[in-house]
Amino acid sequence: MFRFSPFCVLFVLAVGCQFSRSFAPISPGQYLGSNSSRLGIEALEQGNLPEAEKRLEDAVKYNKNDANHRRHYAEVLWQQGKYQEALQQLDEALKRGGQNSAMLHISLAEKYLERGDYATAHFHADEAVRLDSQDYHSWTLRGRAKRLQANRQGGSEHAMTMLHRAREDYLRAVSLSPNNRELLAELATVQMSCQQPEQALATWLTLQSLYPQGSEPNEVLIGKTETLTVLRRFDEAEINLIAIRQRGLEQSEAGQRLQAMIGAEIRMNR
Repeated sequence: MFRFSPFCVLFVLAVGCQFSRSFAPISPGQYLGSNSSRLGIEALEQGNLPEAEKRLEDAVKYNKNDANHRRHYAEVLWQQGKYQEALQQLDEALKRGGQNSAMLHISLAEKYLERGDYATAHFHADEAVRLDSQDYHSWTLRGRAKRLQANRQGGSEHAMTMLHRAREDYLRAVSLSPNNRELLAELATVQMSCQQPEQALATWLTLQSLYPQGSEPNEVLIGKTETLTVLRRFDEAEINLIAIRQRGLEQSEAGQRLQAMIGAEIRMNR
């Protein structure tokens, strides 16, 4: 007759306990909250903001401690211009010790940046970096907050120091997301502000290589041409200027500024 050894009995009991915990029953509030949240997110994706707001408000009522419910609810409120209510929902999620606090700080940083409160955005981005240093969003937002604060302060020594620190954050973000087009464009802009045109040109070229030939956005073509002009590589700059004219951009503000800049540099150096 087969008999269980004491070891087998202990093993079966241990596995059974783990199995029962993995399938622990959820409360009615958790179930109703998850269902309302799912319906709210579907409405949000369909652009039905009033319905999304109603469903996600219900989700928060059913399960007040679920940070994701509050984060989605805050997004719907924000899209409808209810900025203060949205920020309150995100703050409440943090106070309740919600899961994925880094994501909550990222959301708060994005929203404070949009409102022009760069110092508060910097604080939340810094917290997001501390909580999850492998998320490129955190580094990008902290770099952006520093860059915008520096731009607001003008050409002071402190502003330049902040720009260089912003550049370091952007470089870290690029190391985590090397093919992010928006991120590379911001990095090149900061490198130019830090008076590093060689590095900026390398970044513009990397960004340009991510597009099929001749299909890069106007911003990339103009940024690259400005950088070539600063480096006094006029022949290459003029070739790019021809492409800008072919796109009909010569009458735009950036196009006119670029043509004047190249013309002045050529007259001074030839």
